[in-house]
Formats: sequence, structure tokens, C-alpha cells
Amino acid sequence: MNKAIIAKEFTEIVRDGRAIVLFGIVGLLLLLGLVTGFSTESTRSQTVFDAKVADAEVFNAQGAKNPHSAAHFSRMAHKPVAPFSAFDPGVSAYVGQVVWLEGHYRNPAMFRAAEDATELGRLENFSLAGVLILIIPLLVILLGYGSIAKEREQGTLRQIISSGTSLRSLLLGKFITVFSISFAFLVFSIVLAAVTSLFVFEASSQPLTDLFLRSVSLLFVYGLYTAFVTATTLFISAIVQEAKNSLLILLGLWTVMVVSLPRLSASIAEKVYPSPQSSEFWEAMDVRLSENRLDSSSAEYVAAERVVIERAFGKKLTESEIENLAINTRGVRLEVSEVIDSEIYTAAYAELFKNYANQKNFRRLLSIFSPTIALQHLSQAFSGTDVNAHEHFSNEAERQRNKIVRVLNEELIINDSGENLRYLAPPEFWETVPEFEYEYPALEIAWRQSGADFFIVLAWALFSTVGMFWLGKGRLEV
Repeated sequence: MNKAIIAKEFTEIVRDGRAIVLFGIVGLLLLLGLVTGFSTESTRSQTVFDAKVADAEVFNAQGAKNPHSAAHFSRMAHKPVAPFSAFDPGVSAYVGQVVWLEGHYRNPAMFRAAEDATELGRLENFSLAGVLILIIPLLVILLGYGSIAKEREQGTLRQIISSGTSLRSLLLGKFITVFSISFAFLVFSIVLAAVTSLFVFEASSQPLTDLFLRSVSLLFVYGLYTAFVTATTLFISAIVQEAKNSLLILLGLWTVMVVSLPRLSASIAEKVYPSPQSSEFWEAMDVRLSENRLDSSSAEYVAAERVVIERAFGKKLTESEIENLAINTRGVRLEVSEVIDSEIYTAAYAELFKNYANQKNFRRLLSIFSPTIALQHLSQAFSGTDVNAHEHFSNEAERQRNKIVRVLNEELIINDSGENLRYLAPPEFWETVPEFEYEYPALEIAWRQSGADFFIVLAWALFSTVGMFWLGKGRLEV
């Protein structure tokens, strides 16, 4: 019986010219989202590659130069294109793409695409994920708003029931039909995004299995979201007498839950947990750094100094050995300062990202009124373009900064005795400074960080489906 209902529904949709036009419009929007994402991210990928090559060439061509001067000249840490950024750019346009790895300072990421883009360039936010989140629910509504209500208005519902078809079978057949059509668009979109990431970008150096699992994860959570929308649409169509009223109710729900609440939740979260102004952040940073300066005669400073010297020579040293070493004491002080200040920078940035996490958690609370919010979090997390991914990049860039500055300071410590900074490292030394090779965090980490969002979307899908079959069937009037 279900097969007959499904076949009937598909036949009616195929014969409906308006539905075919609707599919064409949705398909074009998805292709536009793909082309826009591909164009933006391929340009960004090439820019990153060219900038990395140029940065390495300039740094390695410094010639004979003092290592401390080179620490201020330093390197750049470039963020590679995320695994699924062509599908969902997430916060990529707003958090910066390059970190200057300068001695003494932990700089924020620079070159936010949203700040530099022209008005036309801001279309980069017109992504596949954005189209799916906004348009797929609308597609489901237009396909299903009259699925039951029109049958009732036309008098065919009574005939179907009298022929022996159960209400549950009727609802299940219509659910499978509408969901299958929408799910086909999901598969089309995510497969295209995966192919783009694999063949156009260097797949962000991610393993093929990781790319595949990200595709499956995205398909799974978007499928749950589509199941929620489909069940809700059929439920409203079952309990509302007229199709036009069903359409109005569903469009109202779409406007509130899909369009308005996600945007409103971001604004409210920013009010509740305001992001610090740049000037305020750095003024507070200067205060913390000055308050944590250690006296050179303190036990803590002496211990840090010993660690720096032993690390430079790669072995444990006795007190007498340290005293007799011919080393650059200014270089030692520079490295000790780096070690101490790095802890302050790490704590301050951890607080900054904790504030972003609080904003996200607040939005997550509001997702009890709209699963779209939770889906947006999941989409960005599995695409590698959320704030957590940027925090990972920022921390890895800081580790690279510490590594570079340490190599430069140790070159000064070991090869120039005294207190001056006149030592010049040979030209070939610069090629020994380690390159920044960044890999995005594995999908497993994204799942752990997004577990709450997943269960929210899952709960919405389950409750709406149960409601459709139990409440909808019970209140369906023939």
C-alpha cells in the first residue's frame, strides 16, 4: 500500500508543471551557491599558496642578519582553506586568515575578507549551506503544505481512507515522497562540495577518509533537519482544514524559525556576552604583562633562565657549567621574557575564545525554539569553518611563533658571548627555521565539540516525526 501511495505522489508531482519549475529554481540556486563558494575559496586558496611561497623566499633571503632583528621581521602563519569551506564558509570571512609571528607579541589574525570585500564580493556568504538551510525548508513547505489539506478539500481523502488505506500509511507515504525529493537535493549539493574540495583545493591536506566522513556527517545532520521540516509540514497540513491556511502557518513558522531567530539569536548573544573592543583587549593585555614581570633575582626567574639555557644546549647542566658558559646573556633574557609572556598571552586569548564559546552556548539555548541555530553550528563545525577551528589555528600559530623565536634566540645565545645584539647569523641559517605546516583538527574533535547541537537537531526530528504520526493521525479529519 505504501508503494502505491508513494508512486501516486511522485506521479502527481511530475505532472505538476509548477513543481518542475520549483525544482529548477532550487537547482539553479544550489549551483549558484556552489559556483560562488568555489570562486571565493579557490581564489583564497591560491592567495594563501602564493603568500606562503613569497614569505619563505623573503625570509630565507635576508642574508647575514642579527637573529633578534629577524624575530621582529619574522614569518607569517597562513590559514589554509578549510576542508568544506566551499560548502559552508562559516566565520572564515570575519576572523582573519594570517597571523604575523613576531617576537614579543602574539598578534591577532589579520586580513578579514569581510572588511576588504566590495559589496559584490560580499556574495561569498551566499553559500551552498546558506541555500540549503533557507531554501530546502521552503521547498518542503511548497511540496507538502497541501498534501493532506488539498486531499480533504477535493474530497479524495475520504475515498483513499474508504479504500482501505490507513491514516498512518497515508502519512508515511507522503512523508517518504517529500523527504526523498528534498534529500536528493542534499545529496547533490554535498557530493558536489566534496568533489570540489577533493579536486580543486588540495583538500586542505586532509585525508580522503576525513573528507568522506565530513560529507556523511553533513548529509546526516541536514537529513535530520529535513525530516523535521517534512514532518512538521505534514502535521500542519493534516490538522488544518484548508490548504491556504496551512501554507500561511508554515510560511510564518519558516520566517520565524529559519529566517529571523538565527539572526536574532546572534545579536542577543552579542549583547549578553559582548566581544571586547580591540583597544580594550590590548590595554588589558599591557596591564597583565607589566604586572607579571619577574625580577631577575627571583627564584622563578632563575629557574626559567636555567630551563632556557639547558634547552638551548640540549642537555642538563650544573651550576658551575652554566656559570662558565660563553653565552649571550641578552639573548637568554629575551627568551626568558618570551616564555613568561607567552603564558600571559595564552591565558588572555583563552578568555577571549571562552567569551565566543559563551555566545555560542547562548545561541544553543535559543535553539530550543529553532533547530536551524543548532544546524548552523553543526554545518560550520563539520566544514571546519567555525570559531573552534579558528581557535585551533590561532593556538597552532602561537606554538609556531614560540618555536621560531626560540630558534632565533638560541642562535644568539650559543653563537655570541656577551650582552650585545651585534651577532650576525649566516645567510644559510634562515633555511633551518621551521616552516608552518597546519592541519585542521580531525572530524572526531568537531563531533565532540558539537554533541549538544546534534542532540538538539535529533530531538526536533524525532519529536516532530512522532507528532506527525500520533497527533496528526489522531486529529486528522476526513
